[in-house]
Amino acid sequence: MEIQAFQLAARQCGFIELHECGDGTTMWLRKAAADAVTGTHQRMCIDRLTNSASVYWTDVQGQFDSKTFRNVRALLEWIGDITLVQPSNTVALESSFPGDLQSVPLLSIGVGKGSS
Repeated sequence: MEIQAFQLAARQCGFIELHECGDGTTMWLRKAAADAVTGTHQRMCIDRLTNSASVYWTDVQGQFDSKTFRNVRALLEWIGDITLVQPSNTVALESSFPGDLQSVPLLSIGVGKGSS
């Protein structure tokens, strides 16, 4: 499920759960570490109804900003190419179901300097 993948990605990116609202339809998280410049904590709302995650932050001028993500891959790319934890011999690929990931073995092919 995309929601579970958002939760996993959020935790791996340093977000901690604050609380759930709306009969469990939304989950609020905040970044454990405050921003070094603004001293504020980023917030994230994972919404089960819209199947999305929104990140909220304060910039250096004190203005609030936000960005909404419809899939985990876009969130991770925006945060900085943080990948979901996988065993070292597997790689995460999108499955045939939108938003789901599947683990497949990683194929390693040795390449020599010369050919015979």
